[in-house]
Amino acid sequence: MSGKMNIERRIFLLMLFTGLACFAAFETVSFFGLYDAQEHALESGREMGTSAAAFAEEIADEQAKKRFALMAEEKARGVSNELWRLQEDANLLAKTMTQILTHRELYQPRELPLGGEDPIRSKEPYLFFIPALRESGGIEDVLPEARIAANAADNLALWAQSYDDGHEMTCFYASERGYIVSADVMAEGKEFVEFFDEWYSPSFDPRERPWYQEIKETGKSVFTGVYVGVEGYPCISCVAPYYDASGFAGMAGISNSIATLYRQISINTIGDKGVNFILNEKGEVILSSEKDGPLAASATPEDFRKYGEMSLALEAACMTKGLSDVARITMGGREYYLAYAPIPDIGWSYGTLIERDVVVQPARDAKSYLLTRAEDFSASLRSFFWDNLMRTAVLLLVLLAVLFFVSRKISDRFVRPILALTAGVREISGGNLDKKLDVRTGDEIETLADSFNQMTDELKSYIDNLAKTTAEKERIETELSVAARIQAGILPKEFPARSEFDLFASMQPAKEVGGDFYDFYFLDERRLMVTVADVTDKGMPAALFMVACKTLLKDCALLLGTAERLPEIVAQTNDRLVESNDEGMFVTVFAGVLDVESGEFVYVNAGHNPPLVHKNGTVGFLPMAKSPMLGVMGGMNFPVERLTLASGDMLFLYTDGVTEAMNEKKELFGEKRLQETLAEQPKERTAAEILAAVRGAVEKHANGAEPSDDVTMLGLVYKGI
Repeated sequence: MSGKMNIERRIFLLMLFTGLACFAAFETVSFFGLYDAQEHALESGREMGTSAAAFAEEIADEQAKKRFALMAEEKARGVSNELWRLQEDANLLAKTMTQILTHRELYQPRELPLGGEDPIRSKEPYLFFIPALRESGGIEDVLPEARIAANAADNLALWAQSYDDGHEMTCFYASERGYIVSADVMAEGKEFVEFFDEWYSPSFDPRERPWYQEIKETGKSVFTGVYVGVEGYPCISCVAPYYDASGFAGMAGISNSIATLYRQISINTIGDKGVNFILNEKGEVILSSEKDGPLAASATPEDFRKYGEMSLALEAACMTKGLSDVARITMGGREYYLAYAPIPDIGWSYGTLIERDVVVQPARDAKSYLLTRAEDFSASLRSFFWDNLMRTAVLLLVLLAVLFFVSRKISDRFVRPILALTAGVREISGGNLDKKLDVRTGDEIETLADSFNQMTDELKSYIDNLAKTTAEKERIETELSVAARIQAGILPKEFPARSEFDLFASMQPAKEVGGDFYDFYFLDERRLMVTVADVTDKGMPAALFMVACKTLLKDCALLLGTAERLPEIVAQTNDRLVESNDEGMFVTVFAGVLDVESGEFVYVNAGHNPPLVHKNGTVGFLPMAKSPMLGVMGGMNFPVERLTLASGDMLFLYTDGVTEAMNEKKELFGEKRLQETLAEQPKERTAAEILAAVRGAVEKHANGAEPSDDVTMLGLVYKGI
């Protein structure tokens, strides 16, 4: 109790004397401060009122100019950004089509719905043949190319999806050969693309458009200017050329509704008093927030450089030259501010017009108000000073009494829960984890008590669960260790001792178990089959899929049993993997059969890394895989490749864990280092020594970094008979 009283007394005295000191300081400062403020305010109030009122109108004028200049630049920048985005998107679409047409062998023909024949939803890519091509009967001639070009449909859909619904626009490819691949975003409320009569008119031919001819001649992307498209809405397009192996092949473009640009300028920053508009390079208003009047957009616009009001005509000429400024002009007998800034990408200029009286009228009103209030303020300030001084003195006495009472209550209330909390914590620290602290203060002390209660519950749970967690962890580690030994036992460790060849292989998993595997076995007395494969993912799922793939591949190989049927072996393995591949995993496989007498090596590369061959004193990669990975889709064909090995030639098979090994700087080991490492090996080295040298180079590059993928290698040195 003595400790409680000591704390309570200290808190009480601290609060009381602190309050007294604050009140005394406040009263002293208030008295002298108010007195000095009164005298100074009376003297300077009149001067301030007069000078501030006179200055207000001048400042309003200058601030308005700065404000309008910033607003014009911001609006112009917004329109420019929209046009820049349009140009970047068009160039990216063109690059995509160029990639497809110059590398056609990498793409399969793709079917798209036909515009005008099939119902086309908004944002759905489709194929359209222009009337001239239809009438000439040449559709069958261009159809193979059109189906290859249809592989760009995913890009069109991606760009179309990036625009909000109801944002009218079109992403398209217009081919030199007369077909169009397009994706249209329709107006709000329209689910399907509309094909207007003009689409079927003989005059509809994008190749005849002037901008088509321009990009064909210059090879550069261009903006079209505002026009009404066949879709029926005013728009602006950016188009860019794309190419095939023979040269210019067509244009890619994005046609954007002019409503997008209109939204950039339609919001006024001065209520509804301003006029926002865009002037083109001819001095004509092409967009405006006004529906009527001289600055409204018109079907027959006039050149404002020739406008009757000289001040507006001069500024219009400056706007068409790409200048920016804030000027005061006269129009219709009234004075206006005109702020403008260029939109350089297309040669337009943004302008905003506001009547000067609207801007300076608040300053004029303020001037009159300030002069009146200055006089009233002088009269009321003296009365306020004495009244406030008396109220402050009375309030001080009341607050002192309240402070004394409140200080005593607060100190007692503050100390009581602290003592209860201290006693409870002592009991908990003594080992009684069932003790619960019952503190209800509604503040941090109650939160602290609740935290102690939660801590005791968690300690009890932790103690109960610790033994279970430890046992479970030991069980999992034991199972993973057993799985790793089982997987290591599946891979062959006895390498054939034959005079015709020297073979060695190794697999180092990134985790306890891995998804890589190698295998080798004889199909008959003279044909040796070797395999290296890499399953997607790592860990236990990949290890299980690896066992299934290895078993199926070997079963099919031993069943069919000849090198000539190697494509059929791989195809059957793929079909059987697909049948039971519910998890969507897949595997890259390199499988080959060596005739140990003739040196002929027949192989299939199903999506795997290209092996290296050391032949005629040089090290090079076999051709890249042309076949798909196993487990993706059934019914696939796997073409066979052939290679004849001479005595001393070596094959090096590997998984991407070798080339993708990284050091602490995130640098890959890479195919070039692998090729250089193999080239440095003396010809008399065995396959085991060569693999050890590669493994050493990879570990030296990684410099202790943890491997990110399984590392599997197989070396085969052919010696002949």
